[in-house]
Amino acid sequence: MDLTSYRNVLNRLRQSKPRHLYTVLAFLIPFVGMLMLLMFGGYEPFGDDRSLLYSDMYHQYYPFFVDFRDHLRNGDSLIYNWDIGMGIDYLGLISYYLGSPLNILSVFVPDSLVLEYFSLLMPLKLGLASLFFAIFLKKTFDRNDISIALFGALYGLCAWAVGYQWNIMWLDTFALLPLVVLGTLSVLKKRKFLLYTVTLALSILSNYYIGLFVCIFVFLICICYEICRFSGFKKLFADVGLMVLFSGLAIGITAFLEYPAFVALQGTQSNVNQFPEKFALNMVDRAYYKDYFTYQTNYEAAKALGNTADAISYWFKAFWVALKAIFEGMRKAAGNMGGGVVPTFKEGLPNLYCGIGTIFMAFMYLLNGKFRIRDRICSVLLLLLFMVSFILRQLDYIWHGFHFTNMIPYRFSFLFSFVMLYMAYRLWLKRDTIKLWHILVAAVPTLAIFFTADTKSDLVYVTFNLVFTSLYLVSFLLPKLQKKLSPQASDEEKEYHQRTLLFNKRASTIAVCVIILFELIFSVVNFGVNFPYTTVTNYPKGTKYTESMIRYMKEREDELFYRAEVTHAQTLNDGALNGYHGISTFTSSANVKVTEYTKELGFAAKNTYNRYCYEEGSPVTNLFINLKYLIERGGLVKESAYFEEVHRYGNVYLLENKAYLPLGFLTDPELESINFKSTGDAFYFQNRLIRLSTGLEGEVWHKQDGDLLEIEGHNVEILNSGSSGYASYRASSSGGNVTFTYTADRDGFACINLANLSKKNPYTVSVNGLEQYSETYSLPQMLAVGDVKAGDTVSIRFRCDANVQGSLSISAAILDAEQFGKAYDILNASTLQLTTFEDTLVEGTINCNRDGLLYTSIPQNGNWVAYVDGQKANITLIGDCMIAVPMEAGEHTVTFRYENEAFSMGWKISVICLAVFATICVWVYYPEYKKKKKRKASSDTNGEANEDRNS
Repeated sequence: MDLTSYRNVLNRLRQSKPRHLYTVLAFLIPFVGMLMLLMFGGYEPFGDDRSLLYSDMYHQYYPFFVDFRDHLRNGDSLIYNWDIGMGIDYLGLISYYLGSPLNILSVFVPDSLVLEYFSLLMPLKLGLASLFFAIFLKKTFDRNDISIALFGALYGLCAWAVGYQWNIMWLDTFALLPLVVLGTLSVLKKRKFLLYTVTLALSILSNYYIGLFVCIFVFLICICYEICRFSGFKKLFADVGLMVLFSGLAIGITAFLEYPAFVALQGTQSNVNQFPEKFALNMVDRAYYKDYFTYQTNYEAAKALGNTADAISYWFKAFWVALKAIFEGMRKAAGNMGGGVVPTFKEGLPNLYCGIGTIFMAFMYLLNGKFRIRDRICSVLLLLLFMVSFILRQLDYIWHGFHFTNMIPYRFSFLFSFVMLYMAYRLWLKRDTIKLWHILVAAVPTLAIFFTADTKSDLVYVTFNLVFTSLYLVSFLLPKLQKKLSPQASDEEKEYHQRTLLFNKRASTIAVCVIILFELIFSVVNFGVNFPYTTVTNYPKGTKYTESMIRYMKEREDELFYRAEVTHAQTLNDGALNGYHGISTFTSSANVKVTEYTKELGFAAKNTYNRYCYEEGSPVTNLFINLKYLIERGGLVKESAYFEEVHRYGNVYLLENKAYLPLGFLTDPELESINFKSTGDAFYFQNRLIRLSTGLEGEVWHKQDGDLLEIEGHNVEILNSGSSGYASYRASSSGGNVTFTYTADRDGFACINLANLSKKNPYTVSVNGLEQYSETYSLPQMLAVGDVKAGDTVSIRFRCDANVQGSLSISAAILDAEQFGKAYDILNASTLQLTTFEDTLVEGTINCNRDGLLYTSIPQNGNWVAYVDGQKANITLIGDCMIAVPMEAGEHTVTFRYENEAFSMGWKISVICLAVFATICVWVYYPEYKKKKKRKASSDTNGEANEDRNS
C-alpha cells in the first residue's frame, strides 16, 4: 500500500467514527475509573459497610442532602428550615450545599437507595467535568479525536478533583468551568452569548462559593484575550460591554437564591474575618522571614527621622527577604505538581497535579516560537498570579470571598490546572513543530520541579515521576531520532523515509496517549490507596430502630411543634439526617449569634468551627430550647427525674422531658438584661438565667468542689491540681489516666461541665463505678450524669496519651429539685399555645398572668416579624439572638412571620433579568432560526424538484 492509499484509509476511518465517540469516552474514563475503585474497594453503592463519606461529607453534606430530598418530596418550604440548628435560613444553606441540579433528581430515588445515589454523584460529576473539558477542546480547537478524551480526563481527575471530591457540592461548578470558558470565547469571538450566560448562571447557582472563583477567572481570561487578540479600541469597548451585560444578566438570574444567601452570610462567623494588614505568608514558616519585620521597623524609623539613605537600604533588605520567602513558598507549591503524592484532603499544599505529561508539554509550549509571545506571557502571568495567591495571605483572603478558610486550603487551585492543561493541549496540537532542543530543555525544569519538592525523599514520589517523565521524554524524542535523508536519495528511499517518519509520529502519538491513560489509572489507584474510608454499617445510628422510633414519636405527639435530640450525637446534623426538628448543627451558614448563645447554655459550640452541638445536658438548658424528647441509641438510659422512658425499639429508647416548656413562655422582664458573654462557668450562668427569668432568689445548681473532689493519676504524674477542678499532668511513656472523683453532698440530678481540656482526651463517666457513657472531648460542654444520692461517687476518667503534658479543667454540680420546680412552675404558668405552625408562619395564643416578656426559642436573623393582636410588635433579643416580645397581662394572639425581604427582592431581579435575556435571545437568535428554517425548506423543495425531473 502506497502513502496516498494509506492516508485515504485513515481518512475513511476518521469519517466513519461516531460524532460523539470521544466526548462520551471522556465522560467514561473518570466515571468508570471511580466506579471500579468503589467496586474493588467495597464502597457504597457496591459494598455495605464502607463509604467515601469523609469528614464534612459525613457530618454535613449527606444529612443536608437527605433533608433537602425530604423537603422536595413533601412539598415543604425552601425558605426556612426547622430541622437544622434551631431554625435556619434555608436559602443560604441551599445556595452553598444543595444547589446542584442533580440533587433534584433524588426525588425519584427510593428511600432504600438514597445513600447509593449520593455515592454515585462523585464519579458522575467527575465524568461530567471530563466531558465538558473535552467539549471545550473540541469546539475551541475543532478537534475530535482521542486527545480530547484524554485531556478531558486529566482535568476530571486532577489532584484538586480527587483531593476535594468529598466536597461534593463544589464539583458541579468545577465541571461547568470549561463550558463557561467556551461561552466566554464565544461572546468575544462570535458574539454568541447563550452558552456563556446559561453556564455562568448554572455555575453560580450550583455553588456560589466556587462560582466566585469562576467569575474571577472569567475576568482574567477577558483581560488575557484582549491583550493577545487586540483588534482596536472599538472592539475592545464592544467586548467589555457584552461581557458586562451578559455577566450581569447571568448573576441577576441567580438573584432569587444568591441575594438572600448573601444577606444571610452577614450573620455568620466568616463575616467577622479581618483583612490581614501585615506581611504574612502561607506554606512558609514565619521564622524563615522573621528578619523582614526587623528591617521594616528600621525602615519606618529611618523614614520618620528623615534618613533617606538608610530608609532605602532597609526597604530593599525587607523586600529581598520577602521575595526569598515568596520564592520558598512557590518552591513548595510547585513541588506538589508532581504525581504520586497524597492529595491534600484537609490540610496541606495546594492540589496542583494534573499530569506529568501536562507539565512537560506546558514547558515545551513556552519554548515553542510557533505560539505568539503574548499568549505565552499571559499564560505564565496567570500561573504566577495563582502561585502568589496561594502564598500571600492578603491575596488568599480576597480569593476566598474575603475570609480565611477553616481547613481545605487553596480552594481555587483547580484554575491552575485548567491553564496548565490548556497550554499543554495547544502544544499537543502543534507537536509536529516541536524541535529536539524543546524536548531536552523542557525536561530540565520538569525534573527540577520534582527534585526540589519537599517529598523528593519519598520513594513512591520519585519513582512515579522519574518513570513517567522518562516515558514521555522517549515518546516525544521518537520522531526526532530518525536519520536525515541524503540529498542524493532515490524516490523509493524518499518514500520509505516518509513512511517511516509518519510511522514514528503515529507511534509517538499513540505512545503518549497510552502513557496518559496509564498515568490516569495510577492516579485513581493512588487516590484509592490514600483516601480514608468511613464505616456506614450503623449510619444513621440505630438504623431501622431509630427510624421507627422517630415515626412513633411523630405519631404519638399532637403538639404542632417541639424539638427533639439524641443523647449523644453521631453527626453534627442528626436532625437533618434523621428527620426531626433538631438543635445541633454544623454548617458554614450557622448564625454566629446562635453559636454564642448556645455556648453559654452549655453546648459544645465554637464560632470559628461554625457549630454547636447539644448532647444530654442540663434540665435548665432544656427549658430554653423547647426540647421535648431525647432519643437514646446506645441502650444506656440514665436514672433521671426529668426524663421518662415512653417507648423502646431494640436498644433505641424514646425519653420524654417531664420539665418541658413549649416554643414560647412568659418570663420576668429582667431576662432582657442577662449578659451571655459574662463568664465561662455554665453553672453560674444558669443560676443567673433562672434568677432573671423567674425573679426567684437562690440557686438551682450547687457546685461540688473542695473536700468533695479527689484527683488521682494512674501512670500519670499530677503536676498541679486545685479544689476548683483543675489539674495539670505529664503522662508516662505508656500513657495513663487522670480520674476526677466527686462525692455527692446531696440528692439530685448531677451534671459535669468540661470547661477546658488542652488535649482531646477520651473520657468515661461513671456513678459508683458503673459506667454511664464514654466520649472524646472536643469542646467545652455541660453533660448530664443522672440522678445521684448523697454519698454517691461520680468519676470522670480521662485517657492521656504517652509522653503528653496537658491540663484538665472540669466542674460538677447537683440540681436543687425544689428550687428548679418553683422556677418551672413560674415559667409554665403562661405559655404560648400554638394554633398554626408552618415553616414561615407561627401563630398561637397566650394568657399572660402578669406583665412580662414572651421568650421564644426562635432564632432571629433579621427576617422574623412579630404581631400581637394583629399589631406589629417590637422584638427584644435575648442573648442577641432569641426572639422575645414584651407582653401585658391578659389573653393575646401572637403571630411570627418569616418575611425574607432579600428573597422578595431577589426573585424580582431574577424575573427581570430572565425576561431581558429571553428578549435579547429572541431578538438575536430568532431571525437566524427563521433563515435556517427557510434555507432548509428551500433545500427540501429543490431536492423534490430534482427527483421529479429524474423520474
